[in-house]
Amino acid sequence: MTTNNSHEQAVQEIPQHGFFGHPRGLGVLFFVEFWERFSYYGMRAMLIFYMYFAIQDHGLGIDKTTAMSIMSVYGALIYMSSIPGGWIADRITGTRGATLIGAVLIIIGHICLSLPFAMFGLFASMFFIIVGSGLMKPNISNIVGRLYPQNDVRMDAGFVIFYMSVNFGALVSPIILQHFINVKNFHGGFLIAAIGMALGLVWYVLFNRKNLGSVGMKQTNPLSPTEKKKYSIIIAMITVVIAIVVIISYITHTLSFDLVSNSVLVLGIALPIIYFTTMIRSKEVTDIERSRVKAFIPLFILGMLFWAIQEQGSNVLNIYGIEHSDMKLNLFGWKTNFGEAIFQSINPLFILLFAPVVSAVWQKLGKRQPSLPMKFVIGALMAGASYIMMGIIGNIYGNTHFSVNWVILSYIICVVGELCLSPTGNSAAVKLAPKAFNAQMMSLWLLTNASAQAFNGTLVKLIDPLGQTNYFIFLGVTTAIITFIILAFSPKIIKAMKGIR
Repeated sequence: MTTNNSHEQAVQEIPQHGFFGHPRGLGVLFFVEFWERFSYYGMRAMLIFYMYFAIQDHGLGIDKTTAMSIMSVYGALIYMSSIPGGWIADRITGTRGATLIGAVLIIIGHICLSLPFAMFGLFASMFFIIVGSGLMKPNISNIVGRLYPQNDVRMDAGFVIFYMSVNFGALVSPIILQHFINVKNFHGGFLIAAIGMALGLVWYVLFNRKNLGSVGMKQTNPLSPTEKKKYSIIIAMITVVIAIVVIISYITHTLSFDLVSNSVLVLGIALPIIYFTTMIRSKEVTDIERSRVKAFIPLFILGMLFWAIQEQGSNVLNIYGIEHSDMKLNLFGWKTNFGEAIFQSINPLFILLFAPVVSAVWQKLGKRQPSLPMKFVIGALMAGASYIMMGIIGNIYGNTHFSVNWVILSYIICVVGELCLSPTGNSAAVKLAPKAFNAQMMSLWLLTNASAQAFNGTLVKLIDPLGQTNYFIFLGVTTAIITFIILAFSPKIIKAMKGIR
């Protein structure tokens, strides 16, 4: 009750209107998130090329398979880091403090890439951006939700507006930073990403106090003196163990990226198992809630299948399109060059275009719209279809370059799947969550992406033995088979959801 009262008091202290009918603080967070996503997606659009371009072309000369694996592991760790990032905010810094620290660390990460530090700069930047994203990504979203009074009907619409900032940033940055790829000035592009995040930080510092008040300033569950001592010992022990493993691996010459990739893969498997087991065995979970958690397991698997394909768009599909298509956008006979980084703008562009359409369709269908598991099935099948199509096109054309339109179509098919599955996943995590694990259930949903990218770090190693086109077909068909198996059990899943639709 005290927590609710303190929240309501904090909300009353801030302007509740001023940004399209929403709290004025939403405008502050909108522009902060825009610049953060601008920096992240701009960096990501260039990073794969920076890694595998030859040294004489101002790259690092890493082989393509390893570069794609690094990108996948990197993405997995960014999503995994949101779990301790949320805990740190709740117990130590507060969400506002975590967001501020995260933004500073992300800037440092981009600056590391903008300097000629070669491999050291690459991995130093990854460390800072992973930690910074873990602190910022979950907590800035948390602040958005806490701007509204309890049960405020504007909240869902507020999150939609906030999500638009993510896609606007992701859309604009690759287009702007394509120039730096063209001239092979990667460090300059990374500096622009750092400046983008810095602009977001400046905006936050200038306007947060007036428009956000005391929201998120305090920890929701601060550590007691006993807990501080306990967790200090635990963190110290974990640090020592990691240090010992790294030193032994280095001395025995077994320290390699494969070791890191395999470790992340183990985490990608272990974390969801631990989460599900904890919830199912908890005494605080009722029988009905336990049934709903079990129903979420096949949905979790479908989420992993989808994100495994969707997240390969920034490396596997991107590189394949560059190497095997004509890179000439053809719109009804009008042709223009298609830049390498522009592939990263396709997803946010069509999400912005199609999201209102999909939303209108669901609203029109009302009670006749597909069930929650069916939306997951549609999303996963669309992802699988996008890869099967690319495999077929690759086999048809062989060594001949095909139109880049086919690659764009593959992205678009996957976007439609994302609009069916991703918002539904957020909704399912809320609807099926036990009361005692309300927040953890959302963290579990985020793990679908993290675990998928952890698997991708290993999956991309199949490209060389299978061949690129066969790899597309293999992953697409595997996704379709698993999805159809889960579809066959959808009546049991719906029954286990205990009235949730």
